[in-house]
Amino acid sequence: MKTKVDKRKKGQVKLTISIEPKEMIKYFNRAYENVAPTVKLSGFRPGKAPRALVESAIGITRLLSEALDMAVNESYQKSLQEEKLVPITQPAIKINKYPNYGQSEDEVKNELEYEAELTVLPEIELSDYSKIKVEKPKEETVKEGDIDKILENLRKQKANFVEVDRPAKMGDLAEVSFEGSVKKVKIDAMRSKNHPVVLGENTLIPGFEEEVVGMKKGEKKTFTIKFPKDYHAKEFAGKEAEFEVELNNLKEVKLPEIDDKFAADFGQKDVKELKKSIAKNLEIEYKQKNQSELEQKVLDKVLPLVKVDLPEIMIDQEVERMMAGYAERLQSMGANLDTYLKGINKNADDIRKEMRPTAEKNIKIGLMLGKIIQQEKIDAKDENAGKKAIDHLLKTIVK
Repeated sequence: MKTKVDKRKKGQVKLTISIEPKEMIKYFNRAYENVAPTVKLSGFRPGKAPRALVESAIGITRLLSEALDMAVNESYQKSLQEEKLVPITQPAIKINKYPNYGQSEDEVKNELEYEAELTVLPEIELSDYSKIKVEKPKEETVKEGDIDKILENLRKQKANFVEVDRPAKMGDLAEVSFEGSVKKVKIDAMRSKNHPVVLGENTLIPGFEEEVVGMKKGEKKTFTIKFPKDYHAKEFAGKEAEFEVELNNLKEVKLPEIDDKFAADFGQKDVKELKKSIAKNLEIEYKQKNQSELEQKVLDKVLPLVKVDLPEIMIDQEVERMMAGYAERLQSMGANLDTYLKGINKNADDIRKEMRPTAEKNIKIGLMLGKIIQQEKIDAKDENAGKKAIDHLLKTIVK
């Protein structure tokens, strides 16, 4: 078997593989051995009929096809191993030369020659990163204010809600229905029914909750709000929107006292132990956050040293993975991808285009870590191989 490798841009490879007549005879014999037991000839016990009769019954075309399938499949896999190529697409096979079916080289005459075009994992160059130095940033630690914020959130979890018949005020739980429009055009993304909001927590557009303050249950109101210039939905940033709002229900939020009974609800004997438990969990959370930020800082510093020509198919696959995660996150928040995109006046291809730079970065980081795993002789089968590659970078680069 001979293999000619033609490497092209973006991981495209064409393999031209040829198998000599002598080698093809082995495949013809195997094809015969595979198919012959299925043939029944009158007057002969299974496996005892002359080969010529069996071949005639089977048909040369079927035997040739069976042998070619085996020859192509096995030689293709062998070529990948010999050339150390990792395919990321199925090959497009084109046979250029066909052998004749036979049991001798004279009968076979021609070699089998075929081309396999595919996309492979691209070759990556990683320049010397040993001279790069990254200063370890000051680590974030637990502060008393952090514990107080957690305690306040825990209070909200145990809150009681009492319906009231009075004007709304900050801190109340209001249930509102609203519809927004820009230049008299109603916007789906600005419409919601029975939307719960704790006034003052600033979960809605800046200025919206302040407009609800003073309204009574059943009251309707129309007001105009200008979106901030840095608003996350860029198509609304800096624009004025008119909202029609109705206050459907109003409840006063009754928060429990932070005492030993409150601590017991969270499995702690007293407030002191509850604060200790919160501090311990926060410490773990900060440690993970600090480590994650340091790792990202190091990866971003080394990434410019990577030289690779990424195949489009790899980027497309990563974008689709990201799109699936995007849709899943929206669904977990009770939103539908198509409805959301319609509301922000975009389509799925717009989002894919926006995701592409991040997708390329994700792939490059993965390939970079793979290169380090190879260079440092880390066991690639180890499920923690990627983490070990990052640890190696930290050890090498971080002061």
